[in-house]
Amino acid sequence: MMIRIWFSLLALVSAAPLSAQEGPDDGFDAETILALKGLQLLDQRMNAIGYRLVDANAPYCDQKIARTGLLLNDVAQYADQETARFALGFNGSIGITAVAPDSPAESAELSPGDTLLAINAMPIDDIAIDDPELSNEQPVYRRVAAINRLLEHALADANVQLTISRGGISRTVPIEPVLTCPGRFQIRVSADRSATADGKMVSVSSRLADYFLSDDEFAAVVAHELAHNLLKHRDQLDSQQVNRGFFGQLGKSAQRIKDTEIEADRLSVWLMANAGYDPEAAVGFWTRYGKEHGKGIFSASTHYRWKKRVQLFEEEIAKMAAMEPVDGKYAPPLLTGAD
Repeated sequence: MMIRIWFSLLALVSAAPLSAQEGPDDGFDAETILALKGLQLLDQRMNAIGYRLVDANAPYCDQKIARTGLLLNDVAQYADQETARFALGFNGSIGITAVAPDSPAESAELSPGDTLLAINAMPIDDIAIDDPELSNEQPVYRRVAAINRLLEHALADANVQLTISRGGISRTVPIEPVLTCPGRFQIRVSADRSATADGKMVSVSSRLADYFLSDDEFAAVVAHELAHNLLKHRDQLDSQQVNRGFFGQLGKSAQRIKDTEIEADRLSVWLMANAGYDPEAAVGFWTRYGKEHGKGIFSASTHYRWKKRVQLFEEEIAKMAAMEPVDGKYAPPLLTGAD
């Protein structure tokens, strides 16, 4: 059944928009609704874990951004928009998919299913999506990317008023952001098991997310990818002209990539501990995955094999155990903002 849901999700995000089809069905397909609900649950877990990691580690980041804990979604990305609205609870085009626990969005009593109508009285439909900075975004994602960018800019300047609709009733909600480490998070619908970091975004495939046994395991992988972004590894490798293609598996390029992977592994358990996740979950996850899949995910020449990775985690956990935490947190040695 899970495989069928993955394929349903792939169809939902890869099919042409509804306007390009003959027309919506009169009813709603149960399997599509189940797939959408499953994806929303993964989005909510990812949003909660990502927010918790960047919020808890804010004292140690040299750069910070204003954040609310909201995750927005555009129904235009789905082939069957009416079914998407029904499954996700939206009555408009842009809706709230997730609200991170203990975030400003939760304090403002926003909820998944709320429809976003305006930001500081600017209607969502009036936000320009033809900006050259959005040219790298796929067309169906440009509107929500433009909205997120406008929201980030507004939050950086002052408190924000969001106009939302719930149950057909509109209201304006003030929301006061908090400053956290930089970082964006998404579930990437895919039948493979993978996780990536591109310098700004942490992506975890839907199939890998389904593999985790707990949020602590989930956080172990997210924290590793977040560590890459916080340590600016992509910029570092680019400045070294490292080949990340086939030839990146060889010679100096492979070693330089492996060095960044080692750093990300070492930092990840500190990020986890500060956010209240059990760093031992990194040991448990990679032991389980290594035994089950051997040379599968993250095991190219640019990565240590699972036993060596587990050893790195245990070394860092031992370092924390020998320290006296301050307010329950440990200053990660690898972060430039740490004292």
